[in-house]
Amino acid sequence: MRFVPAVLFVLSLISSTSHATVDANTRVALVVQDIQSEGTEPDAFFIERAPIIGCYGLPQGPALQQWTAEYKVPTNVGCGGNHVKVNINALTCAKVVSAKEAPDYMSFSEITLDISRCSTKHNPGFIKAVRASAKINFPQSNKKKVVKLNLIK
Repeated sequence: MRFVPAVLFVLSLISSTSHATVDANTRVALVVQDIQSEGTEPDAFFIERAPIIGCYGLPQGPALQQWTAEYKVPTNVGCGGNHVKVNINALTCAKVVSAKEAPDYMSFSEITLDISRCSTKHNPGFIKAVRASAKINFPQSNKKKVVKLNLIK
């Protein structure tokens, strides 16, 4: 019977660490380049909501990880060609340099994104889409605020 308190203590430690992350079946707002464009047109980029499943501390953590990672989708569906997958995320050229957690730990209040390797970094449509995706992906508890996005060009 003396081991019962010790076992309960160990179990509570194990269970407390399992609650330290957020499992998410959610969506991410990706910046996508229209396949019919060369990326130089102002309307070449748009936001596409895509499903993700992830596990990362904050509720928006999976979105932060997926924001600049490859997101492959099937192509040639119904075209009779080979079934292949193509990355649609236009931000795979970017890198998250830093992300500051919001005071309530529900999102990120400030993100620094290095887009210096992106060939479209000077396209106003691309910059607009990046800022829009950040606003969607990282909403603030105070609806009057927007995530501060620092872009390194």
